[in-house]
Amino acid sequence: MRLKAGAMKKVKILAILVSIFLAGCFASARSPKLRADLDGFKDIKWGTEISTLKDMEKVESDRSSNTDLVWYTRKGDLLAIGKAKLENIFYSFWMGTFEGVWIGFEGDENFETLKKELFERFGKVLESEELVKGMEGEAGREPSTIRHAEEFYAWWGKNMEMTLSYSRGRHRGTLAINSKKVSEERRTYEKQKRK
Repeated sequence: MRLKAGAMKKVKILAILVSIFLAGCFASARSPKLRADLDGFKDIKWGTEISTLKDMEKVESDRSSNTDLVWYTRKGDLLAIGKAKLENIFYSFWMGTFEGVWIGFEGDENFETLKKELFERFGKVLESEELVKGMEGEAGREPSTIRHAEEFYAWWGKNMEMTLSYSRGRHRGTLAINSKKVSEERRTYEKQKRK
C-alpha cells in the first residue's frame, strides 16, 4: 500500500512527538485509575512478533529517526471504534514487536462520538490544561507540541499509554495507543544507543 509521502511523514512526526510527550507526562503527573487497561489493540497483544501475523501490509520503515519502527496496515481492518468512523489505522512494530497504533479520523461528530466511547470505557482523564501544566518546567519539553490541538486527553495504565487529540479548525484528530512496556524498552534502547 502506498501513501502520500506527506501523510506518512505526518504519521512519523506525530508518533515521535506523542512518545516524547508521554514520557514526560508519565514521569510528572498521575492519572486517575482507569476502568480498563488494554493489553493490545483489537486481537493483537502488545509485544506480538510481526512474523506471527499474516494479514499485515507493510507501509513504510522509519529509518530517518533511527528508531527501527516499521508501520503496517491490516487487511480487512474495520475502520471504526464504536460508532466513530476512522480514516486509517497504522500499526507500529519496533524491532518486529507490536508497540502501538496511530489512528486518524475526521469531523466534529466522529470526535465527539470517539471521545464519549473512550470516556465511558476508560474513565476520567487528565485534560489539556492539566497536561500542559505537567509539561511546563520540564527540561527539554516543548508544551506547544500539544497546544496545536484544541482538545487533548491522555489515559495511562499499567499496560498502555493512550492520547486523543483534536483540532476543530482542521476538523482532524488522532488517537494513539502504545504498549507502555515496549515503548519503555524502545526509549531505553535508544538512550543507550546514543551514548
